[in-house]
Amino acid sequence: MRVIVIGTRGSLLAQAQTRYVVELLKENWPEAEFKVRTVQAKVGQDATAAELRQALQNRQIDIALHSMKYLPAETPGDLHLVAVTRRMEPREAFLGRSAKRLEDLPKGAVVGASTLCRKAQLLAFRSDLQVKALSGDLDDRLAALGSGDYDAIVMGAAELLRMDLHNRIDQMLSPEVILPPAGQGALGLEVRRGDDWAEELAYSLNHRPSADRVYAERAFVKALGMGLAAPAGALATVEDDGLLRLEGVVVSPDGREIIRAEIEGDASEAVELGDELALDLLEQGGRELLAGVEISG
Repeated sequence: MRVIVIGTRGSLLAQAQTRYVVELLKENWPEAEFKVRTVQAKVGQDATAAELRQALQNRQIDIALHSMKYLPAETPGDLHLVAVTRRMEPREAFLGRSAKRLEDLPKGAVVGASTLCRKAQLLAFRSDLQVKALSGDLDDRLAALGSGDYDAIVMGAAELLRMDLHNRIDQMLSPEVILPPAGQGALGLEVRRGDDWAEELAYSLNHRPSADRVYAERAFVKALGMGLAAPAGALATVEDDGLLRLEGVVVSPDGREIIRAEIEGDASEAVELGDELALDLLEQGGRELLAGVEISG
């Protein structure tokens, strides 16, 4: 029987996510054999979605495992995103050096945030904070907090939960404070088009409500026209009756301007709802707001 090779990044978090996915695949397909290949970046850093996709196109791997919040909305024509696993906690986590809540930080406190989306929403909530860039993998970010360079950091809660670091979370931030990056907390499995065996295996892990939520959020960000680096957040929920509710936000980098709206409809129209919400925000002033944003990289 053919061995299925799953490609992943080299970070400890990515490896933990991969072990989780492989165990699920083995449960569904006990007769299949799976191997993991760590895809290395060209310049000594962790692999990106582009490098995982390249390995997939080059037939070095059969399934690429992605964190959905890092996967660009545009998919190459020869690849197919076939599954989104059951989503973990999508919200943002607050970790303080001494303060246990974002509201308890003193005026002028230094908060680390790794994305423009987080930085802008933090400043919109508390303009008195100093929000500084935070980089590196999970260990690097936790070490930065421990070093005293930051009074607090904000990051995706799912990363900590996946690594069994529940105790490091001081506060779960409400979506009313920060709407997370599209797809946060979800993993995606991508295959080559025409590889029916790999597609069947991967699709067995698709969790439809999670997929609908993620597709709506990604459609929203894509329709804004600025990619994943845009100062925009989105969060969708799906009710038992199939009603999908999507909330989106666009924020100026300094947090002074914020445009927020929501939409609801049938989950089967997730992408259309994302497109419609983005158009609504753009027409409310988001187009002008985003026109002044400089996206690096």
